[in-house]
Amino acid sequence: MAGQRQPILKAFVLCDEVRRLPDKDRMDVLGAGLSVIRSESHPPFPCKQTFWVYLLLSDEKSQGRVKVVSRRADSGIQYSFREIIVNYPDVLKASQLAIRVFNFEFPQPGIYLVELWYDDGWLMDHRLEITE
Repeated sequence: MAGQRQPILKAFVLCDEVRRLPDKDRMDVLGAGLSVIRSESHPPFPCKQTFWVYLLLSDEKSQGRVKVVSRRADSGIQYSFREIIVNYPDVLKASQLAIRVFNFEFPQPGIYLVELWYDDGWLMDHRLEITE
């Protein structure tokens, strides 16, 4: 018996905002390709930031579990967010998912990896630099 295939990840984007387009079944991604965040806090750290993670993915299963993790690149210290259940109404069509990371507290400047996990397996990460 053949093993289950991995999900098909068509988009994994960090961005400033995601909006659902009226009368359409798609989303508008604003500020896509977010890779640097400058702290505007006083003092600069720790700083709270809000950003979005936009996903476009499909799976041959009718349901999967998504988790976004932020990890410091230098120390490996991990900050996990809640797990989200994704239901696929049509396994032949990709599903959109917008995850709002609200007021995440970055303890100090540096490089962070925003990782995408699916059904307890790592899929991909994005580099995010936090500066003063």
